[in-house]
Amino acid sequence: MKYQNGREVSPRVFQAVRYITKVGVMTRDTWNDFFGDKTLNWKQKQLRILIKAKILKPHPFELVRDTYVLGSYGHEMIQDMKWKSVYHVEPKFIKHDETVARGVWKLEQGSLCSKWLTERELRRQNSKHFKLDTKDGGPKYPDTVLMLQGKSGSPVVALEYERTAKNNWRYNKAIKAYSDSGEFSFVLFVVESDGIENCIKRSMKFIGDAYLNSKIGFISVEDWLANPKLAEIRGLNRIKNISELARTN
Repeated sequence: MKYQNGREVSPRVFQAVRYITKVGVMTRDTWNDFFGDKTLNWKQKQLRILIKAKILKPHPFELVRDTYVLGSYGHEMIQDMKWKSVYHVEPKFIKHDETVARGVWKLEQGSLCSKWLTERELRRQNSKHFKLDTKDGGPKYPDTVLMLQGKSGSPVVALEYERTAKNNWRYNKAIKAYSDSGEFSFVLFVVESDGIENCIKRSMKFIGDAYLNSKIGFISVEDWLANPKLAEIRGLNRIKNISELARTN
């Protein structure tokens, strides 16, 4: 992957482009935390260089600040790599999608996740794998699907981030869809509050699939963002965190 002048991009820029290709957006905080190099001033200069080179550009919604998508040359670069980018994230979903992606990125960099697919990637591919049938609600995909790197296998984990509480009907449909699916080794819910977790547990009880219920765990969003590898998982017998989960297969 090269700049227009023929110079190779750094590994950090390469990974930033890959991140946006998968997620659809990257905030300034994510650049600073994961991809920018050296001092804060130098990180900001790097961003300006990438924008000038048209690898990145500001998010197209004018009211969105400090958020970036692929620019015109960025799209050319990924075409050369035979990658396909997802569409940029609408403003109301930026925090949701980045919360999911930042945790997964840490798992990948910590060699716990061998592969991951965002919901936007699965929808763009119209993937038949990992599709959940919610009956009258139409098809649904998890917020992301993780293939964990285990010693003797690769557990497939569906991860859902619940920022706000939904009504019981929607949670019932979601749990029933997971009950009908045989695609996942585990289902993890990252939750903003105990209240949301309790709503999901009520739906688990209502659907009454004991086998599925034994595979569902809950992580607080604070723990997920701080250290997803060691974040406490509630609800899974004898499995305390994702590091242990990867070793179950």
